[in-house]
Amino acid sequence: MYSTIQKWKENIYENVQCAMNIYIDNVLVNPDYVLDFKKGGNIFDEELALGGTPAQYIEMQLYKDKVPSNPKTIKVEYGILINYGLTVAEVNAMLVGTLNGIPVKSLSGNNTAFEMIPIGTYNVDDYTNNDDDTITIKALDNMIKFEFNYDGSELIAQKGYATLKEVAQDICSKAGVELRSYFFS
Repeated sequence: MYSTIQKWKENIYENVQCAMNIYIDNVLVNPDYVLDFKKGGNIFDEELALGGTPAQYIEMQLYKDKVPSNPKTIKVEYGILINYGLTVAEVNAMLVGTLNGIPVKSLSGNNTAFEMIPIGTYNVDDYTNNDDDTITIKALDNMIKFEFNYDGSELIAQKGYATLKEVAQDICSKAGVELRSYFFS
């Protein structure tokens, strides 16, 4: 779980300086190239289930010539200014644009003046060419990688049983994601 620092907590309500970074295939996108951006999520499609996990998605419209063709991943970060000691050079290093009419700064590199909160990494699910030289990208978070039928028979066959931790590690390995929790009873 992400934890904010105290300075951020003290300044969040007084400070209106924010930054949003959107990376497409690890390349920072200028906010002026993003015409529309929506983030949402589905907790459960049909029924509440024990162990169910929400899936998040983003949908955005961009100028077609400003993004790579057939993008694979999108990373989104949001940040709040926590250090008011910015120099002119640091301010000039930021890309400044508007997103849905809201002024947005986008950091061109690591900048300790902002505390960046990772919103998510998304896998491009749908890429649509529009008639007005724009594209619409729909992307889903890594939960989409878990949409497969898991068979743990190979794991159990190795020693006749498997712990919950070993099953979780095996599922994540087969889904191609990192298991970040190692505390199992």
